[in-house]
Amino acid sequence: MYMDVPSETSVNLKKLRITLSMGGLLILSFIGIDLLLLPEVLHQAYYISRLGMQFPFLLTLYLLTFLSNYNALHKHVLWLGVLGITYANFWLLVQCWTQAGLVFAWEGTLLYGLFGMFILRINFIYSLMYAVLSLVGFAWIIIHYPMYGELGSIKFGFLLCGFAVSLVGVKQIESGFKRFQHVNKKLLYLNQIDPLTELYNRGAMEQNFQRMLSIAARTNTRISVFIVDLDNFKDFNDGYGHLRGDDVIQLQAQILRQIFNRETDMVARFGGEEFVVVSLGNTTAESEAQATRVLAAWQQNNVAHGKGKGQRIVSCSIGLINTEVDKSTEKERLFEMADSALYEAKNRGRARYVSAISCELAPA
Repeated sequence: MYMDVPSETSVNLKKLRITLSMGGLLILSFIGIDLLLLPEVLHQAYYISRLGMQFPFLLTLYLLTFLSNYNALHKHVLWLGVLGITYANFWLLVQCWTQAGLVFAWEGTLLYGLFGMFILRINFIYSLMYAVLSLVGFAWIIIHYPMYGELGSIKFGFLLCGFAVSLVGVKQIESGFKRFQHVNKKLLYLNQIDPLTELYNRGAMEQNFQRMLSIAARTNTRISVFIVDLDNFKDFNDGYGHLRGDDVIQLQAQILRQIFNRETDMVARFGGEEFVVVSLGNTTAESEAQATRVLAAWQQNNVAHGKGKGQRIVSCSIGLINTEVDKSTEKERLFEMADSALYEAKNRGRARYVSAISCELAPA
């Protein structure tokens, strides 16, 4: 079946690249300001940290987005890249202290975390791992290099609280987004599915019909179009009531689902008692065999009719077209030919199929 359902794992690569580029510009913008504040003896270490570590990490993340399988790597590389940038900043803190006894600003650690969690949208699990490893790295610096003196524990606590609040925010955003996705999927389902039969509705059929036609034209694959209509359904509905009528419509849907059950089959309720099936990859003989199976299924179910002009049991008539197509073929023309075949099946006495001649694809 063909249904447009947004992928949960898909990544907006264009937006991600713009965001990473902004991050790169942010890092570069720090350089001019920081160098004015740092003694010259620390300039080399600073360049190594910013241009030799942080910027390459960000550039690597950017280049990885051009891989064909990047979606599968996204969650893993994103948090590792941000963690690498954070540890490059830790390295700079240590170098500033050991080389010049200078206490370099540690707040960048929290800034990198916020950028990763809320701008790059690292998910909660990876955000948690990032926060834990960042805290471990910062704690190691405090223990081995007393650059903050008695304030080390306070600064660690501030960073811990900052990450904790950020993680709560990430969790809330993630939960809200999941609820939104659930509601969106439900609305999409309701918009595309006929509630009585749980088949595609007419709108979804029209959309997917066009897509299947395009696939058939590109791949040089034969396409089959079936229009299935219950015979004398109004008489049945009037004679037995709408509930029994609904049962018959549901049974027709069940029969079609059982026979047309491949990924390359689309079954839809076109309206009322009429159904449409579009199928790829069958020969004319195979399509006619499927139509025969649909007719036989009604014989086997043996649902009594006999009301009005109806025959002894409920049956259906089928018009079908099986043909090769090209880019100029219009779905309206295929539908018109299948509908004409259905009309002919009705004229011949119902409870049968008629196959349109595949070579008659010239414009009407």
